Amino acid sequence: MNWKKATLGQLYEIAYNDDGAAPIYKRNAIAEIKRRRKRPKNRVNHKIKAVYPR
Repeated sequence: MNWKKATLGQLYEIAYNDDGAAPIYKRNAIAEIKRRRKRPKNRVNHKIKAVYPR
C-alpha cells in the first residue's frame, strides 16, 4: 500500500472506521495522517549579508 498517494479520506477510513483492517495498517494510516499535519520547520539563512545603499 502506498500511503503517500492515499487521500486523507481514505486514511481516516482505514485508521478509524475500518473494523476489518489489520492493526499494522491502522498504525501506518495514523502515522501518515500525523506526518501530513506536521508543519514544516522554517530554515533561516544566516549567510545572507545585509547590503546597505550608498
